[in-house]
Amino acid sequence: MDPVSVKAVIRGPQGILFLKNPRNELELPGGRPNHRETLELALTREIEEECGLNITSATYMGSQSCEIVPGRSVLLVFFYCTLPEGRLVLSDEHTAYEWVDLDAEPPHNMPSFYWEFCSQLRNDHNASEYAAAARPEYPLHTGEADRQRLMVTAEVYNAATTEFLRKFLPKTGRILEVGCGHGQIAQWLAANAPEATVIGLDNDAEQISLAKSAASAHGINNLSFRVGDLSDLASISQLKRKFELITCRFTLLHIGQRRPVVEALLGLLTPLGVLVVEEPSLGSLFCIPHVAGFEQANAAISAYGESRGVNYNCIEDIWSIITKMNVQIRDARFSQPTVWKKEHKALVKLSFQQLSPRLVAHGILEEHQAKRIEQSLDSEYMDDLVISGGLRTLQIAMSVKGRS
Repeated sequence: MDPVSVKAVIRGPQGILFLKNPRNELELPGGRPNHRETLELALTREIEEECGLNITSATYMGSQSCEIVPGRSVLLVFFYCTLPEGRLVLSDEHTAYEWVDLDAEPPHNMPSFYWEFCSQLRNDHNASEYAAAARPEYPLHTGEADRQRLMVTAEVYNAATTEFLRKFLPKTGRILEVGCGHGQIAQWLAANAPEATVIGLDNDAEQISLAKSAASAHGINNLSFRVGDLSDLASISQLKRKFELITCRFTLLHIGQRRPVVEALLGLLTPLGVLVVEEPSLGSLFCIPHVAGFEQANAAISAYGESRGVNYNCIEDIWSIITKMNVQIRDARFSQPTVWKKEHKALVKLSFQQLSPRLVAHGILEEHQAKRIEQSLDSEYMDDLVISGGLRTLQIAMSVKGRS
């Protein structure tokens, strides 16, 4: 009888978690049960040993006898696991890890039986749970609890955003802003294109409620808002009428698998329509002179995204995705604001305060480290002699080739 090995299929926003073994092959995390150990206990133990993660749920998917190396077969028993809390830390058994996108081509160093079995998850096993696992975890506050941070964000970034958007603003027709938050950009679009119809889309009902109230208070009548989730492409496709302009900012940042979202948005354009995307790189932040807390805060946030399968330094990824599509790039530029006013520097502290509990809960920081970073941001970084660069963003305007 073949020896038994339990394997975890762990789904994150960018795909399935695979580990690279000493043979330079990608394999699912897991291993053999000890004497009298149940498969479930073995799975929990192996994932903690190999990845530093604590499995909280496991659903049996099936088993298959596979030839791991020539002449040596092992009965692999697969369990589907939701993405655990905590920071992914590899043991000495593996050299690296990757989140593998099942919608892309199979990696050259992955055995075919792993690819075939994991693909079943996407095709016919627990489809609703798979979709839920693919939905990104939005780490910041929403609604009234995020009002101050979003107001400062608007003061720092809106000028460059609207300057770029103005070149593609249609006089009439339909305009869509996705990830509209409290609706500042949507209001600007509606005010500057009074004969157009503007829709703001966000996945948080409280955000939409506040956006509606603000638009009503300003007497803007050509603007409406609705709840919709970019991770649920079906909700996007329900917007059946096409748009002359679609824009999103700081939205793809939080999504692991970005290509399907960009494709869905391009599909909502009219023949002459334009999609404008503006997304940042967290690695572009800097301050002069050096402030340790500033750099530590950004490093911790980046590590949090990586642990959840989301790369917050997304400029390169988005450019690579778009340039491989059937699109005409109408314009592209980098933009990075200078942040030196105290009221603007508060954005860094507000963002870290919101993220700090998650950074501690996920094992990125110890509680005392988080407090020390916050103190540094509150004192050293806020000093009048400290100046910093905000997020460098990549702004791209594109249309679909061959539609005009």
